[in-house]
Amino acid sequence: PYTSDRAFPRGDHTESTMLTNVILRAAVTAFLLSMAGMPAFAQQRFDPETGRNLANYPPSVFFDHKHLKLVIDIPDIETAAFDGIATLTTAPIGVARSTVTLNARKTLSFSKVIVDGEPASFVHEDELLTVTLPRAAAPGADVKIEMTYHADKPTANASGLNWFKTRRGEGREKQGAMVYSQGESDYNSYWFPCHDYPNDKLTTEIVVTVDSGYEVVSNGRVLSKEPGSPRTVTVSGDDGGELQSMRDRTTWHWLQDKPHATYLVMLAIGKFDVVDVNANQPGVPMPVYGPIGSAADLKEVFKSTPAMVKHFEELFDEPYPWDKYAQVIVRNFRWGGMENTSATTLAEYAAGGAPGSQDDLISHELVHQWFGDLMTCRSWEHLWLNEGWATLGEWLWTQKTQGDDAYLREARQALNILKVTANKPLPEGVAMVSRYYRHIDDNFSKAEDPYKRGGFFLHMLRERLGDDVFWKGVRLYIDRYKFQSVETGDFRRVLEEASGQSLERFFDQWAFRPSMPALKVAHTYNDQSRRMTVTVEQTQKIDADNPAYALRLPIYCEFPVREDAEQFPGRWLYIDTDTTSTTETFDLPMRPNRVRIDPNASLLARINEQRSGGE
Repeated sequence: PYTSDRAFPRGDHTESTMLTNVILRAAVTAFLLSMAGMPAFAQQRFDPETGRNLANYPPSVFFDHKHLKLVIDIPDIETAAFDGIATLTTAPIGVARSTVTLNARKTLSFSKVIVDGEPASFVHEDELLTVTLPRAAAPGADVKIEMTYHADKPTANASGLNWFKTRRGEGREKQGAMVYSQGESDYNSYWFPCHDYPNDKLTTEIVVTVDSGYEVVSNGRVLSKEPGSPRTVTVSGDDGGELQSMRDRTTWHWLQDKPHATYLVMLAIGKFDVVDVNANQPGVPMPVYGPIGSAADLKEVFKSTPAMVKHFEELFDEPYPWDKYAQVIVRNFRWGGMENTSATTLAEYAAGGAPGSQDDLISHELVHQWFGDLMTCRSWEHLWLNEGWATLGEWLWTQKTQGDDAYLREARQALNILKVTANKPLPEGVAMVSRYYRHIDDNFSKAEDPYKRGGFFLHMLRERLGDDVFWKGVRLYIDRYKFQSVETGDFRRVLEEASGQSLERFFDQWAFRPSMPALKVAHTYNDQSRRMTVTVEQTQKIDADNPAYALRLPIYCEFPVREDAEQFPGRWLYIDTDTTSTTETFDLPMRPNRVRIDPNASLLARINEQRSGGE
């Protein structure tokens, strides 16, 4: 993946390189699908042998999961295994229920389950743990389920709980071993049992006992750090024999007391330099954890974090919602960063560079603490509500620090990439918001990119509604849905409430439909009548699946500066169309010397301009 929090390091890959990778991936996918004799979307929509609908729907939430406490004992930091006790407080929804089913991968093995103090039977198969309650629980009645288990190599595809042994040679031993989680999208069930889907939220608590000398970072705030029971280790003696020694250990206790989705539960263990970039300032702690020896670089690279927090608090009219904002730099991270609640994980490259060099990455992940963590997509087809907002967050910080032109440059860059990648209409194309995908992670890298298309879609809404109404709607959205799971329709309805506009057609076209319009724009000026005629043709594929777009095309006319004539200010013209061809005529005081088509990049479209003579 090539976008911000699933990114190539910015110092090593240019925008053109990222675009090349996107094009290559799209070409390979198209070739494989052509060999299969079926377009991607048709192949994904149903099973031709059985007729089964292949759309993805959220799993049922039969229980309201309220709190999960994990007690983890790591006997050897060099070995990818631990013993755990997961205690889940939950309550049935709707009717009395006698079984609870949780996601639990094959990396976990369960030895016993206790429900409200009584032993309970359980079955662990097909990566599901099903617990039979000693007696049916009434709706709303709390049930406490304690699951004792062992985790062995609890990772897959660089996700789950990743484990790295101590590096050897060249003085690298001081860095020690490292453990860190990567839960998005459904990988935290590799290291603890849970409802591994974002349509339920709960508070969490993690107690970890590990060798002393290691930092342990998790969500929320640390409640205690105390000596743990020492462990016996076997080492080689000088005479070649084996010696027994005791190794000190420490128990860390973290609490996240505000609800969040299980994929955002985070654990990182390592030896770090730790710098609080908000030290001695009012507000939440903002520690940055980096490799040993990186403290000076961390202070410089991350020093804008407090200013970013303040800026986004003001824009969103919502205080930063968590107990701290940690940024944890880890080894061999697959992505650029991951927005775990109150504790973002970052790739190693983020530890270096000049001040401001990582601001795109830092601002992207920070905005997720509101959009993605405070409000979380209810199901994965609505991923753009997380990633589109984080992408817009990058542009908003650029606007704050570099001005409006820099903001528009970011939007145009996204548009230019989408012109290359988002080029398949229905039925072949898959919309940005679509239930059709083979695996959850496909949503992160599809052509109708929830990052760039999502960010540009928000930019289009901002242009359509104007800043005052747009931000009024955004703030209403946060106030109404914070600490909840959300869908695209939730966001649309609050914008409609704030603006009075009907936005269903707008959302249908730009969020629920793939590709984009191709516009041929021709304009001519008649000196005798002093009138400009503008014709807009939609030249993309138009049929029953892909009707003409309803859109407003803005045009700005500039007039020459003349000493012997009156100077006219620039003039905005707007063409409203929902047909294949529309022609409008406008009165203008004189021939414009420059006609700018959609100068604020307010429209997701490929535009071919036919200029008049002399312009």
